[in-house]
Amino acid sequence: MSDVLIHRQIQNLLPALLFAALTSFAVPAFAQPLPVAINTTRIEITASPGEKASSSFTFWNGTDEFLPIHLEGADIAPQDEEGHVTVGAKIPESNSLKEWLHPELNDFLVAPKQEFLMKFSVDVPATADPGTHYGALLVATAPLTQAGGAAVQTKIGPIILIKVLGDVTEKLLLESFTVPRFAESPPIALEARFKNEGTVHEAPSGSIEVLNMFGGLVATGTLPVLNVLPGAVRKIESSVGDGLWLGRYTVLLLAHYGDSGTELEAGLSGSFRGGRRDGRSFLCWDSSLGQSWRGDALRRSSTC
Repeated sequence: MSDVLIHRQIQNLLPALLFAALTSFAVPAFAQPLPVAINTTRIEITASPGEKASSSFTFWNGTDEFLPIHLEGADIAPQDEEGHVTVGAKIPESNSLKEWLHPELNDFLVAPKQEFLMKFSVDVPATADPGTHYGALLVATAPLTQAGGAAVQTKIGPIILIKVLGDVTEKLLLESFTVPRFAESPPIALEARFKNEGTVHEAPSGSIEVLNMFGGLVATGTLPVLNVLPGAVRKIESSVGDGLWLGRYTVLLLAHYGDSGTELEAGLSGSFRGGRRDGRSFLCWDSSLGQSWRGDALRRSSTC
C-alpha cells in the first residue's frame, strides 16, 4: 500500500447521509427512525490498479438494545443537480466499486449506546479503469420493533470515492453563472452550474468579486467546495454583499479545479435599481444594460 493515499473527509460530497429514507420496510407515520449515526459522510481513496487500501468509519448505536447489523456495498448514482444520490441505481460497470469493498466483519451486534469502528478494505483490480469509481458501504440494521408493533430498519453509510491512478481525463465545464432578476436587498444569491465531462470527480473552488461602476471592490465571496461526479451536473450556490446597492456592478467568478489548477472564469455585468413589487421594495438586476458571458460565448439576458 506504498502509493495509496487515503483521505478522510467529513464535508458534504453530495448530501450523502443515507439515513431513514432508505428504510426497506413500509413504516407507519408514527414510527420513529432509529437513533443511529456515522461520523463521516464521505471517504476518498487514491490508489493504483492492483493495490489494496484500508479505511474505517465509526457507527454509533443510540438505541437501548444490542443492535444486529449487516454491512454491504451498494452502487449510487447522481439524482439531481443539488447533489442527492440514488442508492442501488444501475450505473456503468466501469464506475462501480461495490465488489471491491470487503468489511472486516459483515454481521455482528453493536452494544447499546456504544460506538463501533467499522473497518474495511478495498481491493482495486489490476484491470480497473483509471478514473473515479464510486459507491457506498451501508450499515443495515435488523428490523427493530417499536411500540405499536411497527418494525423499523435503517441503512446508513458513507459514500466512497476511489480515484484509480493512470491516464485520466480532467474536464470540467462552467455551464452557467447566474443571479436572480429580483432581490429585496443584498446578500445576492449566485448560482454556478458545473458539468463534469472527465473521468475523475472534481471539486472546483474559487472566489467571487463584485466591482462598482468605478472598478472599486465592494464585496467578495467564496465558492463552496463540492464534488462533481463524472458525467454529472452540479449546482453550487453562494451569496455575496451587504448594505445598499444602486447603480452598475460587475460580478466576477474565478474558479479552478484539478491537479493542474485549470481556471474557469465567468462574469455578469448589470445594474441594480430601486422599485416596488408586490408592495415591497426590491433591487432589480437589469442585465440588459450589460452582458453575461461564459468563456467566449456572449449572451444577453431579459430585462427586469
